[in-house]
Amino acid sequence: MTAEPVRTVPAVLERFDSSFSAFATAFNEGQYVLWLGSGISRERVPNVGELLGRVAEHLRTNIVVVAEDCEYRAALDEVLRLAGLSTAELGAVDYSILFEEWPLKDRIVAALVTNYSRVLDVLVGDDNPEDYLVWTGLDIPNIYGAPDLEPDVEHYCIAILMLEGVVEAAVTANWDGLLEKALREFSPAFDALVRVAVKPDDFRVVGRRIEVIKVHGCAVRARDDEAGYRSSLVARHSQISTWTEQPQNRLMRKQLELRYAARLTLMVGLSAQDENFHTVFAAATQDLARSWPASPPAVVLSEERLESYHQSVLRTTYGATYQGNASAIKDSSLLGAYGKPVLLALVLSSLTEKLSFLVEHAIGSTWGSVAVKQLQADLLRIRDLVASHADPSDPTALERATILEFQRQFAARLVDVANFALTVFRTGRMPVQGGGRYEPLSDRPAAQAVLNADFPSKQFGRLGVALALIGRGLTAGQWTTELGHSTMAADGVIRLVNAQKSARVFFVRDATTLTQLELDASFDDSDGDVLIVVADEEPPTQTRSPRSRFGRDGRTSVGRFSVASTVADTESVDDLYEAFKLASGF
Repeated sequence: MTAEPVRTVPAVLERFDSSFSAFATAFNEGQYVLWLGSGISRERVPNVGELLGRVAEHLRTNIVVVAEDCEYRAALDEVLRLAGLSTAELGAVDYSILFEEWPLKDRIVAALVTNYSRVLDVLVGDDNPEDYLVWTGLDIPNIYGAPDLEPDVEHYCIAILMLEGVVEAAVTANWDGLLEKALREFSPAFDALVRVAVKPDDFRVVGRRIEVIKVHGCAVRARDDEAGYRSSLVARHSQISTWTEQPQNRLMRKQLELRYAARLTLMVGLSAQDENFHTVFAAATQDLARSWPASPPAVVLSEERLESYHQSVLRTTYGATYQGNASAIKDSSLLGAYGKPVLLALVLSSLTEKLSFLVEHAIGSTWGSVAVKQLQADLLRIRDLVASHADPSDPTALERATILEFQRQFAARLVDVANFALTVFRTGRMPVQGGGRYEPLSDRPAAQAVLNADFPSKQFGRLGVALALIGRGLTAGQWTTELGHSTMAADGVIRLVNAQKSARVFFVRDATTLTQLELDASFDDSDGDVLIVVADEEPPTQTRSPRSRFGRDGRTSVGRFSVASTVADTESVDDLYEAFKLASGF
């Protein structure tokens, strides 16, 4: 039985931990390709209903009343007939008033939403180009390619997942450049990292580990290079229905078929109602068939309910095994949540999974699987604590705009904290103010990252151990936590607080980064409310500055906790936790 829709990040994570655990594991291993649609940009650019209103109003505004054969009126009448208006209803339309004020507006838009491509195929006279309603009526280059459009939560989350290497490719039907803008904002190396494929020649660009494939064209490129990219904008029914047969689309079609056949699919915000997608999916399954049962699922849909076109995708994907297994296949495919909570949950899940893997890599051979599982469970508590702040406490009492702004602030905060913590850990320096960058934990899934001899897997694993100990203290009620902010770096990456005391915590990887932190005067060495967590063993202390190997020496001074040293000196997670409390002064 299909699960009820969920709309919060913690609820989505609970689904990842239970009914969709196989999906979450495979996603974090980098097995899924994202297929994206207009749903991820709905708060930044007009939705289909708004587009149709724009078309109707553009045609209405240009009607020449005194001309009996006005081409704009003829085109608008054809659009209204597509909406099912009768001859009598057409005759009663008052073209002198704004379309927004028409009594039948809502009915017209509702009837045309699933028929939008036929609306955009309506010709306006003989002299206007066949894409007139797309290029001029909708003004795609300036509406969807506007340079002042800002990415939303979905675009930033996808950018993080791509920079973290758990998503290598995203196929999108969107005209806007918001995903690319988010990637460029997060990474100054965008041009060396990302291949954006709009036309066949773009696939010749090599050496990029991130790929964005824009099936229906790019408004940004069309705005900047009309001659080169206007014809790549796909929106009209005549284009969509023949897209897979056009010679200029052959390479793009093969690339899409390869990704759908060889990789697993997560659809976010994609209705998948366009015919060209269904043709691609059918051809892909002919090359490499899928069958039920399948774990992880071949297709996962970030939707609250299945529409007929989604079910058609599932039927095509699973072929002959769909019949008799339809209910189970639907249950395995429908996440029951839309893009924002799903993508936020995936970011938190992927970062936690990386740290969990690295914890095992760092101490598994020392302490064994039982201790590793204890620490991994503690990491999940940190994840769930962060997730609990992703949604307003009472969303039913708030306007949608307020909820969206809350989610945007959470996403921005998450990026800031992650970048703050990882920059200090790697370099001992504070991040550049206003830089807007995102430094990934690793640029590929953890199981691949540890194969790189230059990747500090042990050190990151010990960072995971330290965070797990903080999670253990949360569960025990030893402290609460307050996340730091890069604009107030002296307050620490995280603050531990209880009724008696607080501790501002910084994490560094080794003695070199610790020295840099000290040289930059990021903290006062006599401040007893500061705790420095060092991943590696600390070098022997000098006689002139005696200090215990870890913990406090009874004087007012910065506490220090070496994860590697303390693991070597203790025999269990409980002992390690007690040593951490001692070092932090709790």
